[in-house]
Amino acid sequence: MKTSQKKMVFAPLKGLAAVILAVIQVYPIFYVFLSSLKTQEDFRKLPSYAFPSSFQLANYKRVLEVSPIVTYFKNSIIILVFTLAVLLVISSMAGFALAKIKFKRNQFMLNYFMLGLMLPCQVALIPLFTIFSKMGLLNTYAAIILPQVAFALSYSIQLFYSFSKFMPNEIIEAAIIDGCSPLQSYVRIVCPMSTNSLLTVGSMQAVFCWNDFIWANTFIRSSDMKTVTLGINDFVGYMGVTDWGPTFAAIILITIPTFIIYFLTSKYMLAGMTAGAVKG
Repeated sequence: MKTSQKKMVFAPLKGLAAVILAVIQVYPIFYVFLSSLKTQEDFRKLPSYAFPSSFQLANYKRVLEVSPIVTYFKNSIIILVFTLAVLLVISSMAGFALAKIKFKRNQFMLNYFMLGLMLPCQVALIPLFTIFSKMGLLNTYAAIILPQVAFALSYSIQLFYSFSKFMPNEIIEAAIIDGCSPLQSYVRIVCPMSTNSLLTVGSMQAVFCWNDFIWANTFIRSSDMKTVTLGINDFVGYMGVTDWGPTFAAIILITIPTFIIYFLTSKYMLAGMTAGAVKG
């Protein structure tokens, strides 16, 4: 079969596969949105895939009135901002130093950081809970921020290292000749050039941080320190009975920021993930 004939045969199949994948990706979001408009009576009488008997926003109003979701959003935003700030500063500086500053045990340090990729966060829950309890850090922002930064450092440093490794040395040398110290070269030269990498790491970790449940559920107990993911439990009542309408409405409100982050930074994420991949 000729190449042109193969293309004619496989083109419809590729289109069909794309449509199927799109439906698989979009349907859960569509289902949650429809469910957020249903009443409790609709959940009892209608099939799960059915449209609500009447479209209303009462569930969203109830979320804002019954649950302190504004407080949960505030806590999640504070954790997100501080996590990203600490992570981006440490990982970008470490990646630049490992790639451009030659010192003894340079490769050993890089491999040491990469060991973090082999360690699942679940194995550290009990030890960290014990340590934070003795240090009085439970029910604090630090109890969530520190583990998230620690477990994100490995892949963040690797990404910044890959970018910095292929940055021309002449640029750094020119900055040093002009009187810049290594720190000034990093701030004035490297940071502006690594915008894609910064946005890639920042957007990836922002989504992980915003959707985090395991750290918050382990280290947070007081209601005024809950994050948005823990706040969904507010709609689970006596004997585990769930008020599904407000629950789905809360899920929609919680996922909106992640969609905004993705759509605003997806182009930069793709560019940052491939930075250095085609250079040699």
